[in-house]
Amino acid sequence: MSEILELINKGKFDEALKRLKEEMEQKRDDPELYYLMGFVYFKTGKYKRAIDSLSKAVSLKKNEAKYHCLLGYSLYEEGYNIGDEKLIRKALKELQLSVEIDKDLPNKEKEYHYYMANILYELEDYEKALEEINETLKFYNSSEVHKLKGDILFQLKKYDKAIEEYKTNLNDDKNLYAIAYTYFTMGKYEQALEYYEKAISINPEEPYYYEGKAETLLFMGKLDEAYSTIKKALDIDPDNPHIKLTEVEILAEINSKEATKVLTEYLEEMYEFREVICEEIKVRKVKEKTRELLEKISLRFC
Repeated sequence: MSEILELINKGKFDEALKRLKEEMEQKRDDPELYYLMGFVYFKTGKYKRAIDSLSKAVSLKKNEAKYHCLLGYSLYEEGYNIGDEKLIRKALKELQLSVEIDKDLPNKEKEYHYYMANILYELEDYEKALEEINETLKFYNSSEVHKLKGDILFQLKKYDKAIEEYKTNLNDDKNLYAIAYTYFTMGKYEQALEYYEKAISINPEEPYYYEGKAETLLFMGKLDEAYSTIKKALDIDPDNPHIKLTEVEILAEINSKEATKVLTEYLEEMYEFREVICEEIKVRKVKEKTRELLEKISLRFC
C-alpha cells in the first residue's frame, strides 16, 4: 500500500492504477483500495469511474467520512459537466453525510467549503453558498475563489461587491466578461462596453464576448455597430440559439420584417433549439417593440 501511495503522491497515476488493480485481485473487499482508485480517477478527471469506485468503497465501509466526501466531489464534477442537477443534489447529500460522520472534516479537508459553495451555487441557494465561499477564503485566497464569490454576489444582486471580487484578477478574460455583464445589468453601458472590449482583446475567439458587446451597443442606440458586432459572434458560432436571438433583437430595431424572417427561418430549420429559444424569450430583457415581435413568433413555435 505504501508503494501505491508514493506513486499517487508523485502524480504517477497510471502506475498507481496498475498497482491498485493488481492488489484488488487479492483483496477484492478492501474499501481503501477502492477509495484510492476513486482518488486516482478523480485526479485524472474520470469522474464517472471515480463515482463507481467510491460507491463501492462506501458500500464496504459506510462510516468513513473521507469516502463520502470524495464521492461528493466526484458527483458534483460529473453533474456539473453533464448538466445533471440530480447528481449535484446527491453530491450535497454525500458532503453533508461526511460531516455527520466526522464533524471536524471541514477543517481537515480544505476543499470541502469550496465544493459546498459550488454545489449550493448550482442549486441556487446563494445565501448559504456565500457563507461557504467565505469559509473557503480562510484556506484559499485564489482568483478562482474570488470569481465564484463574485458570481454568488451577482445572483444576490450585490453588484458593486461582485465587481470588487472580479477585479481581483484583471488578467483573466472571464473576469473581465463578468465585470462587463455586471455593469450591463446595472445599466452602466459605457463601463460595460469598456470591459467587453478588454475581454475580447484577450480572447477574440469567444463569441459570447461579442454578443455582450453587441447587446450593450443596442441599449446605447448604436444599432449599426451592434449589428456588425453580433455578426462577428455568429461567424464564430453560427447556430448558437442565444446569439441568434440577440441578432434578431438588434434586427427588430432596424427592420422588423427582416427580424421576423430570420427568426422564423431559424426556428423552422433548427428544431433542436426551439425549446432554448422559447425559454429565452420568456426571460430575456428586451425593448417593448422587440417583446411584441418575439411573442408573436413564439405563439407559432413554442
